[in-house]
Amino acid sequence: MTGPSGSIRRAAAVALSLSAIVAAAPSAAQEWKPSRPVEFVVGSGPGGGNDKTARLIQKIWRENNWVDLVNVVNKPGGGGALAYTYVSEKAGDGHYLVVVRKALLTNHILGRSPLQYTELTPLAVMANEPNAMAVRADSPIRNLKDLVATFKSDAQSITTSVGSTRGGPSHMLVVQMAKLAGADLRQLKVVTFNGTAESVTNLLGGHIQMISSSVDALIPHHKSGAMRILGVAMAQRAKVVADVPTFREQGYDTIVGNWTAIMGPKGMSPAQVAYWESLLERTFKHPSWQSMLDGDALEHDFRKSQAAREMLAKDYESERRMLTELGMAK
Repeated sequence: MTGPSGSIRRAAAVALSLSAIVAAAPSAAQEWKPSRPVEFVVGSGPGGGNDKTARLIQKIWRENNWVDLVNVVNKPGGGGALAYTYVSEKAGDGHYLVVVRKALLTNHILGRSPLQYTELTPLAVMANEPNAMAVRADSPIRNLKDLVATFKSDAQSITTSVGSTRGGPSHMLVVQMAKLAGADLRQLKVVTFNGTAESVTNLLGGHIQMISSSVDALIPHHKSGAMRILGVAMAQRAKVVADVPTFREQGYDTIVGNWTAIMGPKGMSPAQVAYWESLLERTFKHPSWQSMLDGDALEHDFRKSQAAREMLAKDYESERRMLTELGMAK
């Protein structure tokens, strides 16, 4: 005979088992994963930097069977605005992702797009592309101290290429250094070209005095001896150009880059965010992604959804202040 005490113990065990099942039920109900093909949207044409980012992530997911079907969809136009807007219209649908760069912020500040960054859901930051400044190898400007001195004495003696558009990270790096020199920011001589190759041609031909660009675009010319990178605006030296000091090492606490984030539509559920956040963190740690970061001189910068959201808010206010000071904000 088991007696009353045995019955009580069995009843308690059953109650505990039921409690465990009930407690586990909400967690199971909250799990989410894609139920149909995922669209990974890119705001540039095939072969561009954002396209390569999406296709490398797609490759990692396919080879590891992490996601059944992902289609990269190219929607170039408006500095990424077309792609961003397309995804923002898929509210609450976790089957849409988009590669996002800082242009999402500046497009709105400059009046190029009505889309605010809050219309998308940050899922993760995957990298940061640091900026740098370079001059011709025979330039009298040999370091950042020389550059600041030149900006201070005659800012208009330096014509700088800042990429294909004003208002981006490359332009902001020039502005920050000129501001440290006390130069009139609205008198800076900046020009734009169709691409890095055109900027390099003009620098080497003596038509401009400096290039402000992502550091990876300058590395081949620095290594060939055709130009000299004055400094990289990142926390630590780039491994592929270890001879180039950072801005901080030269006494200027300046870090400027163009982060790469993966975002989804607004209104995504916590379960959808958690799924993509976890998958993107695994992707970031994958050897193929790490190898790409080192090869392209990108910073190993990973941030989860909330940290990415905070970064976006901080960067938006910083960019707005600077562009307002330049008279460019709309």
